[in-house]
Amino acid sequence: METCRLKNIAILILLLLNAVLLLLLGHQHLQARHSAREADGQLRALYAAGQLALDDSVDLRQQPLTPLALVRREETEQAIAACLLGGSAVSASQGGGIYSYAGDCGTIQFRAGGSFDGSRLTLAVDDITEFARQFCRQFGYENAVLQIKERSGTVTAVQQVQGVPVAGCGVTLRFDRGVLTAVSGAHVSLEDASPEAGGRMSCITALVRFLDHRAAAGIVCSEVTGVSCVYELQGGGTLRLLPKWQVETDTYTYFVDCATGEVSRH
Repeated sequence: METCRLKNIAILILLLLNAVLLLLLGHQHLQARHSAREADGQLRALYAAGQLALDDSVDLRQQPLTPLALVRREETEQAIAACLLGGSAVSASQGGGIYSYAGDCGTIQFRAGGSFDGSRLTLAVDDITEFARQFCRQFGYENAVLQIKERSGTVTAVQQVQGVPVAGCGVTLRFDRGVLTAVSGAHVSLEDASPEAGGRMSCITALVRFLDHRAAAGIVCSEVTGVSCVYELQGGGTLRLLPKWQVETDTYTYFVDCATGEVSRH
């Protein structure tokens, strides 16, 4: 009888402890939401004081991206070259991190920083629109813009990584009377990518940095129409994708570096 009573007391104590923990977690959650709402209101008031409108659709609580260290993959480079040269491509090192890929329709060079280019290409294309769409779909480019007239012109697109645009990592295909004559751009691969520390500036902090920069640099704009976190390709010793806040205004688009807070216009 005594043992049963002790068990009931122990169970009651555990239930009370769990209830207290749940109350504490709920209180912390409510405090966090309250603090976030206060921060949102303070930022919008700061923008109003600076006579700069901040669109109501801007999500101030969106999370920053994680910096990624990348590994160069020659297999992907060769696949891109083969697609643009109409068949197999033979690789050769040119030194300094430059590889050339030669095929029947020309040569394309890839650099350690992810960029590539080729000129004097001779790949005949029956359907430019379908060719461009297949290339973009295969290698992760989105938002293709076709400026083609009488089978001549350009196709441009931007690479996306996990649904996120990569600034400075696009492609341009040039056609002349149905022949692919030149290509330039950049490409990254996520295979063996590893996250890095740092570069986790919040959306609100980035918008404060932009507001300060606008005042200091005399930027002419009256509204921030959109904000999103994107990647930017950085070459050098290690290939990286660095997160930046993309701030769209009614005049130009600006970028706020998540690590340094530096504001730039591309």
